[in-house]
Amino acid sequence: MKLRDLLSGEAVRRMDGDTEVEISGLSYDSRETRPGDLFFSLARDARKNRANLTEAINRGAHAVVVDGWEGGALRPAVTVVEAQRPRVLMGRVAARFYRSPSERVEVVGVTGTSGKTTTTYLLRSISEAAGIPAGIIGTLGIFLGREKIYSGLTTPESVDFESALAGMEREGIRRAFAEISSIGLAEGRVDALSFRACLFTNLGRDHLDYHETIERYFAAKLRLFSELLARSRHPEPVAVVRGDAPWGPRVLEATRTRKITFGLDSSFDAYPVRFTAGTDGIRATLRVLGRTLEIESPLIGEINLLNILGASALSVALGIEGDVVAEAVRRCPGAAGRLEAVPARAGVSVLVDYAHKPDALEAVLGTLRRLKRGRLICVFGCGGDRDRGKRPLMGEIAARLSDLPILTSDNPRTEDPLTIIAEVERGLKTAGLRRLASAEAIGSPGYLVEPDRRAAIALALGLAAPGDVIIIAGKGHEDYQLVGDRVLRFDDREVVREIAAGLAA
Repeated sequence: MKLRDLLSGEAVRRMDGDTEVEISGLSYDSRETRPGDLFFSLARDARKNRANLTEAINRGAHAVVVDGWEGGALRPAVTVVEAQRPRVLMGRVAARFYRSPSERVEVVGVTGTSGKTTTTYLLRSISEAAGIPAGIIGTLGIFLGREKIYSGLTTPESVDFESALAGMEREGIRRAFAEISSIGLAEGRVDALSFRACLFTNLGRDHLDYHETIERYFAAKLRLFSELLARSRHPEPVAVVRGDAPWGPRVLEATRTRKITFGLDSSFDAYPVRFTAGTDGIRATLRVLGRTLEIESPLIGEINLLNILGASALSVALGIEGDVVAEAVRRCPGAAGRLEAVPARAGVSVLVDYAHKPDALEAVLGTLRRLKRGRLICVFGCGGDRDRGKRPLMGEIAARLSDLPILTSDNPRTEDPLTIIAEVERGLKTAGLRRLASAEAIGSPGYLVEPDRRAAIALALGLAAPGDVIIIAGKGHEDYQLVGDRVLRFDDREVVREIAAGLAA
């Protein structure tokens, strides 16, 4: 397409150069720019910005979009477009370049602090059982059917998002279930999409290193319902909201489209009439928009019952029959690293979960506390270079809800792991626990500290007795550990299997 056609009607500060130039691709990473691209410079640092522009141009970009431009010729000569918010413009241009695939592929956005990934996997299972080919865009990657084509941001940059939807359309995929993050919303990555439906799971503390306050965090999430869903080009867009979540009523109040609620009591459109939830799965009778669904699922706990309710409510609202929903839920194993059981020792349940924020850890531990027969052992830590305020909160939660917290390292990134551990420890101590030596861990209330994550997992497995439940929280599906500038191979599930094999030998 010609540059002038891509930018037609868009507000830009100025353009310097040939607007008739042909654009054959879009890019925002200078390392991946190809000849003929329109390159969007998103760096905030002026020196990095200039370096990225130089690399993109040397790789053959025909035009570049920048926020501020101090003037001066670029060599080789390219067209320079100056825009106030290049990332937002990139979204609109990407939609135009890929011919707005979200108008033909039904995009269902799932947002909330926890539950997004599992809910999208349930929705895909239900959609495919109904004969509607579906894709997933989220934390675990972008999947066209079962083919993974991308790993990166939970909510990709708009170029990757629109490109993925265009690929889904070519493959005959008719629905895309996408995790929509607060940062993705705040940065405008999904502003140009047309949503068929959106689902709100819950809201707790997360990303405050970015948003600064919980109100700003919520305001970013709310945009999905108050703004983006409201201007959908699909007929009768649907909002599905957990009504008994603390922030749910405010989402419902701000939503002007069709609204459906779910929760644990009969005042909602979807609710459980009765249910049991154990370590062997969930059995429930649900009422969903006037229909009765008999549910069996391998997923664990009340938190997954809520995920099932939300996915069922949305699916029935989009016209899928209740018996199809029930069968698809039965077949869905859930998402990797979300209360994922890992066989280890006879009589000991070992679960790996992504819970890396206070509300998620509280929900997981609260669920498992109701299911355990013996002790609940929690191996956890906090990531570096992220919201420091959540660290003592997570320590307090682990102290209150587990029988033996084992504090370890997560992804320390550029921080000292021992500094992170000390900040989490404050919450454990505030809750009244004392630090134990490993020899005291049987029979004495308190917590253990083992900075080496592999050693901490080994410690938990060695201390567990039949009937105990071990939850290893924080990394879930991740198969790496970020230490300084290094990416080290580390998968909690693999480590459990290796240690368990050694114990059995």
